[in-house]
Amino acid sequence: MVQGDACSTQNEPSQAPGTRGQARRERLLDAARDVFLEQGYAGASVSDVVARAGGSLATLYKQFGNKEGLFTAAMERHIETVWAVLEEGRRDRQAPEQVLCELGRRMLLLVFDPGVIRLVRGLAFEAERAPELGELFLVRGPDHTRQALADYLTDQVEDGVLGLSDPREAAGIFMGMLLGEWHINALLGRRLDIDEARCDARARHCVEIFLAGVRRGRA
Repeated sequence: MVQGDACSTQNEPSQAPGTRGQARRERLLDAARDVFLEQGYAGASVSDVVARAGGSLATLYKQFGNKEGLFTAAMERHIETVWAVLEEGRRDRQAPEQVLCELGRRMLLLVFDPGVIRLVRGLAFEAERAPELGELFLVRGPDHTRQALADYLTDQVEDGVLGLSDPREAAGIFMGMLLGEWHINALLGRRLDIDEARCDARARHCVEIFLAGVRRGRA
């Protein structure tokens, strides 16, 4: 194991220890995201992450514990822009149409990134040997996103905006509508040519159908 931090030099601008530590963590997470998406979970090496980010294996293990911890942190950081839409919608009191369309658009762009598709394929294969890895991905990824959406929908029900009896089930239905046939096709290698315009159009169509069934008085 390499000792010390190769990124620290005498010529480096003076920074507070906390700032340096956070910057180092961000570099490691950026590098980990790229390595996991390029090489998959099984093929990814923490040494490759350190080689890209700089620093040391000692720093990586201190920050994240092990490869699994690094993967979890990198994955959550990669998808936090999707979750952020819901909090932004609450804060700015945006209409559900606006929030769900943006959520759907970001989710589609994330899920159908070629690197993410490759990663999910690899995790599905690995999960037969190590089911805890598949469970980790589900809990920290899809389950977390679905629960965040369910919490948002619950708020809308309590405010009298939407009418539905089971927000968590509704969240699952909405996510299923979004991914639909695209997901299985992509996982099995069918060329889809999914771009931002197609993601935006699909998100809007799914939101239109979904909200037509859960508006107060139409459920």
